[in-house]
Amino acid sequence: MTFLADLLRDPKSLTTRMRVGKIEPVALRRAVADLAAKETTEMRDSDPDIAELQSRIAVLASDGALDSLSRRDLRLGCQAILHPPHPPAANHTAVDGLLGLVERNRRRAAFFAVIDAYLDGFASEDENVLSLAKKLSAITARWPWRETDQWPAKIAEFSLLDPSRAPKLLAQRILEDGTRPRDIFKAAGLDTPGRCFGGLVEAAFRHACHIVMGLKGQKAVDGQRILIQWASDDAGKFAYQRAWPDFVEASLLPWEVTEPSEAHKSALIEMLQRFGDGDPRTKPARWRTVMDRAPGAYAVLMRWLTRASVLQFLDIVDRLMPDPEAKLMWAYRRAFWMSYLLGDGSAPAIDAAWVAFGDEGARMANRAARESGDNSFAAYGRQYDKSGQHAALILQMGDLTIVDWSHSAKYQVWKRGDKRIPELFKSTYASGSLYCAPTQESHSSPSSYYWQKRLAQIIENRPFYSPKPGWKPKRA
Repeated sequence: MTFLADLLRDPKSLTTRMRVGKIEPVALRRAVADLAAKETTEMRDSDPDIAELQSRIAVLASDGALDSLSRRDLRLGCQAILHPPHPPAANHTAVDGLLGLVERNRRRAAFFAVIDAYLDGFASEDENVLSLAKKLSAITARWPWRETDQWPAKIAEFSLLDPSRAPKLLAQRILEDGTRPRDIFKAAGLDTPGRCFGGLVEAAFRHACHIVMGLKGQKAVDGQRILIQWASDDAGKFAYQRAWPDFVEASLLPWEVTEPSEAHKSALIEMLQRFGDGDPRTKPARWRTVMDRAPGAYAVLMRWLTRASVLQFLDIVDRLMPDPEAKLMWAYRRAFWMSYLLGDGSAPAIDAAWVAFGDEGARMANRAARESGDNSFAAYGRQYDKSGQHAALILQMGDLTIVDWSHSAKYQVWKRGDKRIPELFKSTYASGSLYCAPTQESHSSPSSYYWQKRLAQIIENRPFYSPKPGWKPKRA
């Protein structure tokens, strides 16, 4: 939730922020900030030397000479205990030697560095992580904690050193409490920048996604809203890249059969396109893993985007119709495509849809996107076959590609295998590319009474028979 939304919900929070607290020495505050920044970047700045340090630790451990390590190198070695290329955790002599040295000499900074390394490098199926968790659990039971130390309580409450339980407990706590995920991170000691985006929290996030996948109705809505908060990093980007397919499934699988409210659906589409670096139809690279690993979820998203494209076409063409007679003709066409869009499964479905506007339709779509804040209105191509007021609806239905035009332009039908079939989801369509089908028929006279039946029989692959005298199509 944004700061503005928080402020509107609780205006007193503004005055709370303005209250003057105790005066803190400026120099001290700056020194503390500099120290914290140095601590968080030291590992990164020393990366080129990590391999050398890890190799040296391995040699010293085999020689029983780890006591010669400086405090700094001991701490950095503990920070890099799971770090490639030569993690000490993968070397029994090295890891036992390091942890024994830390415990024997009670090196608090080094001990806390090992805990941080475990939380950040957590992977529930990694043998090095599992082994390290057992060793840390044994040490924490013997460690001479201070009264002010919070780790013992947090480790116990959230089973942080039990790889089989910690992700589940964190996920359940966040979903059940309904509070902001960062509040739970703080309670668990996972609220530093490194920990809240580290391996353990990512594993908990993935587990929460699997829980939400199985929810229905309002419970799914509530769970998805929590996941959206959880998934966003400080810059508003998706924080857990390895869990991207899990997150998409959690956002979409609950809606395979039922539909959420239009408001929640719009929020999900906007969020997925933002986290996914754009519309999957025009920028598919980010969505490849989703297509492969979560085809059911991807199908739900494409269903929603297809529906949005068809409705966008119908609504904007409504505004482009110049006179009452054209609007009357358009009413039949609108009803025809809505029957396929909202069909009961007895007829072929619209598999995918895209819209190509002329200049006037493009201006209307862009204005609708600005005024509504819904970027889906700005997802369209440009056509140069007809006038700036014309619009083309490009559809895939089974083996057919169909382009239905606004106004009095003929509809176009291609069968699979035709080399001239127009590709969906393009940004521009050259002149002639959307008006070159082997089957072209008009909506107007002399076929004004049966074009719907004729096109329906083409779509459904049935023989065409002329309608009986007096037959008229249904109107919207």
